[in-house]
Amino acid sequence: MPEIGTNFSDVILSGGTGRSGTTIIGKLLSRHSQIGLSRPSEIKMLTSGNGLLDLHLGRKVGRYRKLMVNDRLHLERFRQRLFHDWWEREPKVGELAGLIQGIEHEELEDLYISLKRDWKQEKSTAPGKFLRAFIDSQKLRSGKLFWIDTTPVNLFRALDLADFLPGAHFIHMVRDGRDVIASVIREPWGPSTYEDGLDWYRNRMTRILTNTALLKDRVLTISLEELALNNRDETLTRVLAFLNLPREPKLQLYFDSEVSPEKVRQGRWKNEVADMAKFNESYFRIVAELREIDPSVPLASS
Repeated sequence: MPEIGTNFSDVILSGGTGRSGTTIIGKLLSRHSQIGLSRPSEIKMLTSGNGLLDLHLGRKVGRYRKLMVNDRLHLERFRQRLFHDWWEREPKVGELAGLIQGIEHEELEDLYISLKRDWKQEKSTAPGKFLRAFIDSQKLRSGKLFWIDTTPVNLFRALDLADFLPGAHFIHMVRDGRDVIASVIREPWGPSTYEDGLDWYRNRMTRILTNTALLKDRVLTISLEELALNNRDETLTRVLAFLNLPREPKLQLYFDSEVSPEKVRQGRWKNEVADMAKFNESYFRIVAELREIDPSVPLASS
C-alpha cells in the first residue's frame, strides 16, 4: 500500500505528445481493482496555465499575467479558472465534462477555502495540500489505492511535477510520430499541416525525453504500438511490474477486447501526405535526433 500524507506515491501520471495513447493506458489500468481513473480523466487544474503547478512555482502566465501583480491576484486567477474554465468544459460527446464529473461544487468550494487559508501561511506547499485533499476525495469515492490522471502535458512538465508531487509515478506513452501528426492536425489545439506537425512533434518529444532522462526509475516509457500491436503481453507485464501490481481477470479482459490491434488507427498519413518520401525523410531525421537524447526511445528508425 502506498504511503500517503504529503507524499504522492499513490499517484500515476500518464502523458505524451497528445494523441499518443495516454487515455488508453489510463482506461486500461483503471480496470485494475487497485487503480481509479481521475474524474475527469484529464485534471486540467494541475498543469494548465495558472493551475496548481504554476501556483506552486509562482509562475504567472496568459493574457492576464501583467494584471497579477501580487500573489493574492495570482490565487484569484486560479479561483476564476477553477470554478469556470475547469469546472465545466464543452464536452466532445454529449455528457458533462470537467471537475463537475468528480466532485460536488460545495466540496470544491471548501477545498478552495482551505487553500486560501494555507496560502497565507505557506504559498509553496498550499497547492500540494489542495491537490492531496482533492485526490483523497476521489479515492474515497472509488475505493481504490491508486489514482491515475491522463493529461498529455504531464510528461511535458514532468520535472516540475516530480518535484511538486514527491513519489508520483510517470508513464510516457510514445506513438509513431506520423500517426500522432495525422491525428493532431484534426484537433483545434494542434498544428494545421503535416509540415508544421513535424516541428510540433520534434519540439514536444525533445522536451519530454529531456525530462524523462532525469526522472530515472520514476518513469516508464512504452509505445502504443508495443502495447496494442507488436509486443502486447510483455509490455503489459512491464507496466504492471513498474507499478508492482499483479494481473487481474477484469484488466486482462479489457486489454484483450479494447486494447487490440484493430482499435489502433495507423497509416492515415499515407493517403494524405503530398510527398511521402520527403515527409518520411524529415520524420526519420527527427527520430535520429530524439535517439541522441534517449537511445532507447521506442520509435522505429526506418
